[in-house]
Order: sequence, then C-alpha cells, then structure tokens
Amino acid sequence: MVALVTGGCSGLGASFTKELLNRGYKVYALYNSSDEAASKMMNEYSRLECIKCDIRDEESVSKIISKIEKIDLVINNAGIAIDNDFNDKTYNEFMEVMSVNVGGMFNIIKYASRKMNDGVIINISSDNSLGNHTRLSIDYDCSKAAVNMLTVNFGDNLDNVKVVAYAPGWINTPSVKEMNPKYLASELARVKQEKLIEPDELVKVILDDVRFQNSGSVIPISEV
Repeated sequence: MVALVTGGCSGLGASFTKELLNRGYKVYALYNSSDEAASKMMNEYSRLECIKCDIRDEESVSKIISKIEKIDLVINNAGIAIDNDFNDKTYNEFMEVMSVNVGGMFNIIKYASRKMNDGVIINISSDNSLGNHTRLSIDYDCSKAAVNMLTVNFGDNLDNVKVVAYAPGWINTPSVKEMNPKYLASELARVKQEKLIEPDELVKVILDDVRFQNSGSVIPISEV
C-alpha cells in the first residue's frame, strides 16, 4: 500500500506519516520547509521518502507524482495561515493562503488521482469553513470552504476514487502551542471546544472512519 502525504514532515502531517508507516504503508511525504525534520524522519523509517515540493508548482507536482507507480491513499494536509485583521490584510497575503490551501490541493488531486484505482483522498479542512470563522483569518476560512467544494466536486466526478474532507477544530500542533495563551483560550471558548484535539488521536479517528463515508462528504470533528 502506498500513501502520499502533503505537509507530511511536521505537525498533523507528520502524525499522518508516522501512523501510516505503522500501518504498513510506503509513504511519500511532501514538504516545503521542514528540511531538518524530513532528514530525521528519513533516517528513522525505511519505507519513507521525503520530497521537497512547493505544491503550488504544477510542473513539480506532476514530475514527482509521475515517478510513483500507484497510489492508494492521499492525505492533503499541507496548508498555511496568515492571521491578521481583514482591514490590514493585503491582496498578496490573501492570495498566498488561497494558492497553497486551494491551488496546491487542486494540483495534488489532479495528478495523484491518475495513479489511483479504488483509492481514497482525504482533504484536511477546518471547522472555520463551517461557521467558526473570524475576521483575523478571512483568507484561511475562505480557503477551507473551497477545500470543501473541491471535495464535493472531485467526489462527484472521479471514478474509482473516494474523496472525503475532515473539518477539525483546534489541534494541539506546534504552531498552535506558540499562540498567545489568552487568545487561544478565548477561541476555544468561542467555538465551545473544551480542549485541543491531539493530532495522533485525530489521525487514527480519520483513518478508521473514512471507510464509512460517502465520496464528497465533509465531516466535522470537534473532539476525539
């Protein structure tokens, strides 16, 4: 079994990579800036290949995926956020978030799906796309709403590939840990989330749950 994980060497993506390796997959983990983490993971796992790639670059995505004979599972996890008030946010900041979170995911699905037969594509969305949006992340929120529509559209139109999105709340990742504690506490209270979701637990829930879901589904997760 072969899996492709974007953003697969840090945060939630690294949790997906490690869990899939533990389940016996050969994993191709794409990353953009986590060079040190990628090198360390490659030294630890024999069935892991970490590949540096800007998923916005269609030619690079196409070349990398063309070298993989068959793909059984895709985890579209890579994403960025640039949090600031919409009055201060620039057009370039807005479009940078959209280009990674939406354009990059489009590239991965477009080319990876050609190497799949009875495979599964899991898109990581966010509950920000389902009503928990804020003025500080209008670009991120829009991008995750677009992820949901990518899921629905590809889910309706790809043959022999199941496409499912999961929209979790706040996850206990390094970037979240670095946030202002008061702001994070206020956000958890605002969205009525009692505690951060542990990434290793979330990954197991998603991988075990996806077989029960219909293609094109968007599944919210507030706790695990």
